[in-house]
Amino acid sequence: MTFTKGAPALSIVIPTFNNVAVLTKNLDCWRTVAAGQPIEIVVVEDGCRDATPEYLREVAASEWGARHLRWHHQNDLHELRCTNDGLRDARAPLAMAWQDDMFLRAPWLVPEIIATFAAYPDLGLLCLTRGLDYFPLDEPLERWEDLIDERRLRSTIGPRPFNWFRLQEVDGVIRPWVVRRACLDAVGFLDEAFAPTEWDEADLCFRIRKAGWRIATHGYERDRAYAHLGSTTIGVMSDAYKARVLKNGRLFHERWDDMVRAESGRARKTWRRRMSALGWLWTASKAAGAYATLPFDTLRASRERVEG
Repeated sequence: MTFTKGAPALSIVIPTFNNVAVLTKNLDCWRTVAAGQPIEIVVVEDGCRDATPEYLREVAASEWGARHLRWHHQNDLHELRCTNDGLRDARAPLAMAWQDDMFLRAPWLVPEIIATFAAYPDLGLLCLTRGLDYFPLDEPLERWEDLIDERRLRSTIGPRPFNWFRLQEVDGVIRPWVVRRACLDAVGFLDEAFAPTEWDEADLCFRIRKAGWRIATHGYERDRAYAHLGSTTIGVMSDAYKARVLKNGRLFHERWDDMVRAESGRARKTWRRRMSALGWLWTASKAAGAYATLPFDTLRASRERVEG
């Protein structure tokens, strides 16, 4: 992977709809926390009826916006298609799928992401929160709840305590994530058969894995590298929503259950995080705080597993 001097190394793709106050905080975080870093932000404004277009015009006209922000208008495409629109427009060799209610906190996150992909050429996509592992289950998918049966699907950031300092291979991901442009060029973008959203990311991960790259995760949200408001992107799951998700989940399993059966038992790889000194100190302080709040028996059991 090569980087061009003066060009962005990371493109951050942010779909947004009628969320101007939260988007303002989002972009303010990128402007202040990632100051001077080789990023571009591509905002896809999806037919907003609030003040979002005016706000984006104002930011784009600023000195920072002229260097780092591009945006364009769409008409009610929803998250999947808006993400694809932004990914197609992204100029960097790495592209991040970000949501408008996520707020960057750690100045070391972008340099670590860039260093990670430079160090590990087998890594195709990196999740910044919990990853997903899939397991074969010979039972029908009749309800939405069947999709998330823990015998079929489990979330993970890898086993403690080492998951603070390494990446864990997984099968699939949820947002946010970072992908190589080379992967998208090889396997295509998010499949719009899954529109408006859900299971599109899992399908992309399996296509990337089939092409020879690996998928990894690390709990950067747990590290407090960023915060996710959540309430503006995770709404009430209506019966109609669950029906759409079930339809998409069935499509995913029709495509990929043979691969799940063939590969679910494989050993998952780990990679050492490419942390800066600040990243080490930041993570160590968060890890120490997390273990300080655990009950004594839990700490003792964790230590015995490590020492054993």
